[in-house]
Amino acid sequence: MLSVLLLLIVVIVIVVLIKFRLDIGAVLFIGSVLTSVLFRIGFKGFFVTLFKTVISSDTLTLVGTVMLIMYFGALLEKRGDLSRMVDALRSLIQDSRLTMVIPSTIMGLLPMPGGALISAPMLKESARGFNLSSENKTFLNYWFRHIWEYFWPLYPGLIVASTITAVPIFVLARFQFPLTLVAILAGLIFGLRRIPYKPPAFALKKVLALKNLFQSIWHILIIVILVLGAKIMVLHVVGGISLLVTLLTRIKKQDWKEIIKNAVTLKTILLLFSVMFFKAVLINTGAIDSLRIVLSPEGISLWFLLFIAPFLVGFLTGVNHAYVGVAFPILLPFFLVHGVNLAYIMFAYASGFAGILLSPVHLCLVLTKEYYKAGFNQIYKILIPPVLFVWLFSLIMFFLYK
Repeated sequence: MLSVLLLLIVVIVIVVLIKFRLDIGAVLFIGSVLTSVLFRIGFKGFFVTLFKTVISSDTLTLVGTVMLIMYFGALLEKRGDLSRMVDALRSLIQDSRLTMVIPSTIMGLLPMPGGALISAPMLKESARGFNLSSENKTFLNYWFRHIWEYFWPLYPGLIVASTITAVPIFVLARFQFPLTLVAILAGLIFGLRRIPYKPPAFALKKVLALKNLFQSIWHILIIVILVLGAKIMVLHVVGGISLLVTLLTRIKKQDWKEIIKNAVTLKTILLLFSVMFFKAVLINTGAIDSLRIVLSPEGISLWFLLFIAPFLVGFLTGVNHAYVGVAFPILLPFFLVHGVNLAYIMFAYASGFAGILLSPVHLCLVLTKEYYKAGFNQIYKILIPPVLFVWLFSLIMFFLYK
């Protein structure tokens, strides 16, 4: 019981520090130090754990993968592939309602901080003549920007979850894919259903559109096929494709500097190291094992814990891999009840992402809101129903597959 109380103190301190908007990487490191002190692993044990974490192949693979993905996204933006992709899809899909959200959907394929702001002007232009409110535009841009994150293997949140739980990313992606389908359905029901149909005002010729589409997504298709189909590590696939695209790209020296600057950030690297160190400390001190003794792996106590821990961190931070990094190490013993339980992992992930979508500090939401000059109260009236819709589906999946 004492161990659980000590762990509760750690969680409370982390939540309080997050609320005061301290950098999440620093928060997790402080949590690791506090856990080490409370569970008395000693000075030597602390630094041995830290050293092993830093040189761990899991840690280095995680950092390398996330850096490469960020580089890949920045490179595609500079090449103009994203713009060509959007124009091509607009020409191929003869429904102006769908063309409004295509830019947001495409941007969602690449994990770029504040990526919703890039698609916001495109949606604004496509929405001319529909007489939509600022809040509706905000919802459409924001929602369709995030429909892929439940399963898309390029997102750091899913990569971190795979690393922490030791479940192959293609296994997690396959199991959580239905959540993306439900998210798309929610966007259609709560966003596009009430908007009248209009044919597009301009379209490229079909052959030219298909050509532009292929030229702008061939690299993404290869990544998807090799990761989800051939089950090759994301690090190896993204590394190889990024190198190939780099060799095929001719841009200015200043643009290269900007790409590298956007991709390789010390803040993100320290965050990823802190996530893995926090997990290692919790395991080595026996802190998370103490939860097994007090909390039953059955009934309401478990599903509520799997919901509340990631939801709160997601809501407070607005950062996908933050809630995974904080909550998943704590929930790890429950994920492993009677072997790896994908339903538990999925539900915790969906719960945390519900917090992310509703977070008032989520960069995409804040930037989109400011761009369209929308009000938070009206945004939440539109946003809460679809978030609840997807979360309830994850709850149903939890009880069906647990």
